[in-house]
Amino acid sequence: MASGHGRRGGGGRLGVGFLLLLALLPPAAVLAVPPVTVPPVPEVPQPSPVSGPLPGPGPRPAPEAGVSWVSVVAEPGRFLAWPANHGLWSWQDGRELLVGYGDGPWVDREGHKIGTPQRMRLARSLDGGRSWSRQNPDPPFSLGGTAGSPPRPIRFDHPDLAVRVLADGRADAEQRLGRFYVSEDRGHRWLGPFRFHGLERERSLRGLILTSRTSYLVRGPSSALFFLSARDPRLGKFNQRLDKAFMAETSDGGRSFRFVSWVVPWSDKRRAVMPSSVDLGPAGLVAALRRRDPFAGEEAPNWIDAYGSRDGGRRWTFLSRVGETGVHNGNPPALTRLRDGRLACAWADRSGQRILLRLSEDGGRSWGPERVIRRNPFSFDMGYPQLRQNDRGELVLLYYLATATQPHSYIEAALIRP
Repeated sequence: MASGHGRRGGGGRLGVGFLLLLALLPPAAVLAVPPVTVPPVPEVPQPSPVSGPLPGPGPRPAPEAGVSWVSVVAEPGRFLAWPANHGLWSWQDGRELLVGYGDGPWVDREGHKIGTPQRMRLARSLDGGRSWSRQNPDPPFSLGGTAGSPPRPIRFDHPDLAVRVLADGRADAEQRLGRFYVSEDRGHRWLGPFRFHGLERERSLRGLILTSRTSYLVRGPSSALFFLSARDPRLGKFNQRLDKAFMAETSDGGRSFRFVSWVVPWSDKRRAVMPSSVDLGPAGLVAALRRRDPFAGEEAPNWIDAYGSRDGGRRWTFLSRVGETGVHNGNPPALTRLRDGRLACAWADRSGQRILLRLSEDGGRSWGPERVIRRNPFSFDMGYPQLRQNDRGELVLLYYLATATQPHSYIEAALIRP
């Protein structure tokens, strides 16, 4: 059997014969041999340091037609993310906007590249989303300590009102139902935290733990609808991926709340959470929901559904499947109603690594073509949007992402002509 050494020896003898042949050839024949061109080795970009300065601006992908991008908050060494978890409020027909987001140290690791401690922050725009300034909540939002009752009934028709809902799925008695804060000066000062008094007595919520985000609709001076969510710890290992959205109501200025309905019943064995809701009036409601089938595995695609109610939220029916959010646990929707009556829904497709938008002209029963707002080949960790129309008629879409030129996650706004 020939060995590796034997093959190398044969190659050496052939090389000697080849050199002798070259010596016998005329010089022109030798010069006629074309040179061998070695392609240049491409330069490999070096990773950004964990807490060092961000790279220079570099080339950015061109925005889609009718879209412009604005950096809301960005800071080297920080991971800024998840507007959908925190809230978006607007005044003066969207000229003034206030968005919440999470803030923590950027850490180079798998999954969300965020360390501890983490804080809840705010960013404000006074020109319809064209420019932004950061702000800390006063006092800081907190899930610690004891929540109480509002000192007086909340005026839900107050022109400068903002309500912020917090819940992180804790099982202890104080935190099980979450809490909320209220501002009557457009989020400069906050009162709270306050309890959702009355929900602890609801049979429909017995044994459940709330996982709510901020989504509410004002119905009158003392009344509002709150779209909350809950998980059932008795459902085993998938309980944190099986939470369901429900609607609660207050008619006494936030002094007490009562359970009204599940948007998607528990007989549906798939996740239906993080509702984003709009009021069609007088009794019409639409809620877009984040959906997932946890039994299908981590690589199963996730999606957005729209549900509607014609009786003020007492009963809900499926309207449409709005879009696909990909794998990596998918993405929540952001839903808003335009002044011309159309609905707009935005989300991130984490498999396609895109921010998408669709419009509906029939109250969410059907949707127009997908519109790509942002492409991001750098990372799937993106999205969690919030959406409003500003005073100029543009849609202001807020989300988080990281790019090749800004690898530390930041908050961006897309200004969209609908």
